[in-house]
Amino acid sequence: MGSSTVGVGRLIARLLLEWILLAVIGALIYVLYINIVFYIIPVEWKSVLMAYDSVVRSIIIVTIGAVLVWDTGRRISDYISKYDRVRGTVLKFVLDTILIVAILIALAVTFEKFGLSVAAFSGTAVGIIVGLAAQQTLSNVIAGIVIIMTGRYKPGDRVTIVNWRYGIIRVMYPHEGLPNGFTGVIRNISLMFTEVVSDNGWIYTVPNYVMLDALLIHRETAPFKRVRARIDLPSSIDPWIFEERIKDALKDGRIKNVKVKVGETWQSTNLYQAVIEVLADGKADGEEIKDLVLREAVRIRNELSKQQ
Repeated sequence: MGSSTVGVGRLIARLLLEWILLAVIGALIYVLYINIVFYIIPVEWKSVLMAYDSVVRSIIIVTIGAVLVWDTGRRISDYISKYDRVRGTVLKFVLDTILIVAILIALAVTFEKFGLSVAAFSGTAVGIIVGLAAQQTLSNVIAGIVIIMTGRYKPGDRVTIVNWRYGIIRVMYPHEGLPNGFTGVIRNISLMFTEVVSDNGWIYTVPNYVMLDALLIHRETAPFKRVRARIDLPSSIDPWIFEERIKDALKDGRIKNVKVKVGETWQSTNLYQAVIEVLADGKADGEEIKDLVLREAVRIRNELSKQQ
């Protein structure tokens, strides 16, 4: 905490010194310009130069201001990059974009002296920006900035991405269907795309505008995970005994609670279906828990069947 405060103090002090230096340089350039106009150039040229005096002054101000903003943005982004490289890069991109827009506006005002309409120039610039914003590329960039700066997710997070753009994963029991998406670990976030490593090892490159629009289920931060498994049992096996045995078998540190519900099956009148609901730790692997539940359920079914 103390080193961070000292670092911020040094950054502010350095920026103030550079601002003062740039202000002094700007003043010297302006004084030099005045001396050239009034004392150096021939008299017959003065009238021509004075006609564009405001333009020259504007160019000096815009140049000094652009250098000041660019240097300030570079210093701040470099400082932030020491702690968060991605956010530092995004901040630099945003500041550079603001600088370009500010220069365009300043040039629009300056060029009015040459007879160009500020309204026409600004309208054209705004039209270009809006047109670009409508494109998917800039939409991705804007979404990437929002995602990174808000910290919606970060590399290493395990999430389920739910979005209407991905087809639904059909299962045998529709009410237990999976979301319209997939689960994986965030590998990398750039301005354009997010890389996700799925549970089967595939690497997905997802456009950031899709990620911003998606519903994210953060698997790592969930306090618990519900896992459901089904198994057919002969009607000769008492469901109360099966439930007691499966609870004893699933005394695992990752499992918090086990409940067995009985359901009907259409395959045979001599069978019933046991629905085993397990409440596991949020950080546990759901597939591993389900595999464990089914293995123990099959073992207990075989043991109880032999006792009949």
